[in-house]
Amino acid sequence: MPADPLEVKLIVMQRNRAVIKYLLLIILAGSFYSCKDKTVDYGLDEYYVEIVTAQSDNSFLSDNGIKIVAKSDVSNKSYSSGDRVLINYTLLEASNPDYYYVRINGSAKIPQGKLTLSDNSTIQTSVKEPVLLESVWLGNHYLNMQFYINFKSTAHKIGLLVDSASIKSETISLYFVHDPVNDSPGFPSHTYLSFDLKEVLGQPKKNRSVSVQINTSNYGIKTCEFEY
Repeated sequence: MPADPLEVKLIVMQRNRAVIKYLLLIILAGSFYSCKDKTVDYGLDEYYVEIVTAQSDNSFLSDNGIKIVAKSDVSNKSYSSGDRVLINYTLLEASNPDYYYVRINGSAKIPQGKLTLSDNSTIQTSVKEPVLLESVWLGNHYLNMQFYINFKSTAHKIGLLVDSASIKSETISLYFVHDPVNDSPGFPSHTYLSFDLKEVLGQPKKNRSVSVQINTSNYGIKTCEFEY
């Protein structure tokens, strides 16, 4: 399936939320993977960046269960319930631990990838062109990724294959697949992608491991493991 390219400039991710102190510009258009959290202080106002799930025009649910309510939205965008959205917001009120009141400074819809149950033969023969990986993390039942692909004009096919033989084992094996579909060499396109694991794996119970194998141009074959 295609992954709509998104470009995010001057972004600092901290798991599913990042604190940055610089005005974050988010534009639709299509910075390197780090195992360490980063916080940069530029002496300006404090902003938060997070991938969330839209509930209504002004309400979002974070992956840690906190409701984010927009009192104002500078970007003036609306989303359908269930959309995954990258938001940049300023905290206005957080006196209640269950919800925040915020001002949305910018936002962009995140494409959602597809999980497919597959046998070992299909997994081995599927195209896995490398991507330049920035980060991958688990938020509730969502596997989130950010990476670069070399994109010009043809929509790439991207998804996750789930090894059907591992579905009842202690470790569930997932494989990231990327087929450029003969797209001509173009330019690095910064992409975010979110996979809803519960469609195949059910709700997370933190009693099993999920192993995700990704072919990368900067780390070779990268395997990331999470509790699910």
